[in-house]
Amino acid sequence: MSALSSKIYGKLAITNLKNNRKTYVPYILMAVLSVMMYYIVGGMAQGNNGLSKDVKMIMDYMNRLLMIFSVIFLFYTNSFLIKRRKREIGIYNILGMGKGHIAKMLAIEAVITAFISIFGGILLGIVFGKLMYLVLGKLLHYDISVKFTVEIPVLEKTFAFFMAIFVLILLYNLLQIRIVSPVELLHGSNQGEREPKTKWLLAIVGAILLGTGYYIAQTTGNPLDAMTKFFFAVVCVVLGTYGLFIAGSIAVLKMLKKNKKYYYQAKHFTAVSGMVYRMKQNAVGLANICILSTMVLIMVSTTVCLYVGMNDIISARYPRECEVTIYRTNAQTEEKVHTIIEEIIRKNNTKAENERIYHSGALTGYLDGNKMILDPDKYYSDKTSSSIVLIPLADYNRLEEKNETLNDGEVLLFSTQTKSYGQNEIYLDDTKFHVKKELDKSKLDEKNNDKDIPITYMIMKDEEQILNILKQTYEKSTQNDETKASLMTMTYYETFDMKGSSELKKNVEQQIRTALSEQVPETFCSCSGRQISKDSFYELYGSLFFMGMYLGFMFLMVTVLIIYYKQISEGYDDKGRYKIMQQVGMDKQEVKKSIRSQVLMIFFLPLVMAIIHVAAAFKVITKLLAMCYMTNITLFIECTIATIIVFAVIYCIVFMLTEREYYRIVK
Repeated sequence: MSALSSKIYGKLAITNLKNNRKTYVPYILMAVLSVMMYYIVGGMAQGNNGLSKDVKMIMDYMNRLLMIFSVIFLFYTNSFLIKRRKREIGIYNILGMGKGHIAKMLAIEAVITAFISIFGGILLGIVFGKLMYLVLGKLLHYDISVKFTVEIPVLEKTFAFFMAIFVLILLYNLLQIRIVSPVELLHGSNQGEREPKTKWLLAIVGAILLGTGYYIAQTTGNPLDAMTKFFFAVVCVVLGTYGLFIAGSIAVLKMLKKNKKYYYQAKHFTAVSGMVYRMKQNAVGLANICILSTMVLIMVSTTVCLYVGMNDIISARYPRECEVTIYRTNAQTEEKVHTIIEEIIRKNNTKAENERIYHSGALTGYLDGNKMILDPDKYYSDKTSSSIVLIPLADYNRLEEKNETLNDGEVLLFSTQTKSYGQNEIYLDDTKFHVKKELDKSKLDEKNNDKDIPITYMIMKDEEQILNILKQTYEKSTQNDETKASLMTMTYYETFDMKGSSELKKNVEQQIRTALSEQVPETFCSCSGRQISKDSFYELYGSLFFMGMYLGFMFLMVTVLIIYYKQISEGYDDKGRYKIMQQVGMDKQEVKKSIRSQVLMIFFLPLVMAIIHVAAAFKVITKLLAMCYMTNITLFIECTIATIIVFAVIYCIVFMLTEREYYRIVK
């Protein structure tokens, strides 16, 4: 065999790829799509294409995710290929072909696969790149078209990265061949035929981890708290899913098997015994399908919700059309700013409506009984944390058109939480205040439990009292003197709506912003509004929507590929089972019915579990969305249901198409 020429190796490699086309074509297709997606996003992140710096940063982040997932997915699908081919390689070895010759043959196969995948992916990236850029530009509401150019550095980086992956995959395959004997290679694709043992410890740990993840998701109340706990819950659910699929499923089936009344029924006997072996062989793959399906459902539903609910988000972030803020305020600056705003509104032939003008001081702390603990240097993420806004009584009366009075040590209280405070006294650290009245509603804000942090408004007798509290609190801070001085002063707010078109409102907001920066440069003054902020919101949420759909598509393709490979694997494994079941007296229809019921249960279990995961995570996801000012729960429910329905339909279609290939193999 040492005299075998390179030409023969090449012919053998091509013949092998042709003979294994049922498994290699989907693998190469997945690799081509991975290369294409990586190249397109790489161009968006690094190219001279008209995208903003923030969008490019998101695209770069997405490109890094694509790198990680490409490595994982290509190695995972390759592991299936090499497992199915171990018998074939073992035959080559027994017939006299040395492992060195086999290595050369596999190397040529790898070169062919890599060449088709990389160059095919880059070519498709160039072809479809323009389309993806147009889609992104549309999502971002760009007035100018985003330019698509072929970037040589991106081409080189894409080629080098994926070539490195294919080299590592080849080395992994060669290692697999080198460390096992020819006999082990012959039986490599048939491993795992013994009845599996029940791993009770793993099953129990899996159930505990899954329960822990679900418990965290259901009991997390505060959005800031949700952010810190979400990732721990995700890890628990992922590990719990693997534990239950690998060990939990076997444990349940073994329990059914011990129940003689149930097990020794014709329709249950073959189904349960068959499922035991199927779960042993497919548990990890099915857990992967479940986790990928969950990722697709959550990623797509949340990004669609954020993009579709853009107007709700902007309205929640900016309750009024325009908001002008003056830090370290004084009466002279306030009068000057108010005059500038009125003059610009008058020049643009529009009118200010729903105007709100007031002063406030801000504190952050957490409520312990009736005492608000204030620590200016501490970050609070506990569910009892609160932002405290101190408002002078004169501003409150003018705003609400009321004539309330307060004595020394008295306050009016309004909380954004629907649950009332319900106590007659409240302490700010050691300073005691009597709650004269707790307000049910106010023009200052609205009741909403989904705010990222609850806000407690305290109406105080005058500004002097507020300034004293601010001074007492922030004097303890370790921050620099300039920051402390800023925090110890009142802040002035002037917010209002306007009549007119969106373009008119945007021009007015932009003119106010420009005028303030030019005419009041010595103050800490800012202007923000719905229309001038809309572009940045579209950039952020449009980019996230694009990323969600893009990565969702990739995960969907991998899910489809895993389902396909599982069907192929089931087909080869069931070929012998078909014959055995017929030999023991079952007719073809009974055999087909028995195996079909098992296959249906196996492949739809991940989808059912994924939907359960999404349902369990729903509450904590709404808390995370609240941090993005998305509090429209009804919209999120609609997006989630729609995503589940579409995904389930695609899942069923893929199953039916791959099922045909399964029956061709079996018959």
